Amino acid sequence: MLKYFLISFLLIFFTNTASAKQIKIISDELEIIRTKNISIFSGNVYAMEENLEIWSEKLTMNSSKDETTIKEISAYGNVKIVREELSINGDKARYDPIRNKLFVFGEVRVLQGQSIILCDKIILDLENSSSIMSSMSGKRVEALIINKK
Repeated sequence: MLKYFLISFLLIFFTNTASAKQIKIISDELEIIRTKNISIFSGNVYAMEENLEIWSEKLTMNSSKDETTIKEISAYGNVKIVREELSINGDKARYDPIRNKLFVFGEVRVLQGQSIILCDKIILDLENSSSIMSSMSGKRVEALIINKK
């Protein structure tokens, strides 16, 4: 039983996706639901993949049935995401490592340099370095852009 748990534990921490990326996740607690291919990390969660870092209170990871590919990572509660010079805070986030897209929802705050953008939702295409920001009806996207001379 201990051997089975250790193998599962190591598989979760060092799983290679189809494009040979590694995702490392550290948390206070880990629950594995093998019948649904879900791992639930909770308490001071920190996840890192190449140049993308995620902090949250809870993080779920869904893998393929054969456990060779991570299909989706979702983060909940005080989510902070850092990629290069970009920092995003929100209530929840979803990362699709196969399509290399990141979705952040809630009270979203985007910081890049001294510039700030406030919105309710941001979709980042990490492959093509593009993003779409939107807010719910009755609210608007708010941006303060500061250019350095």
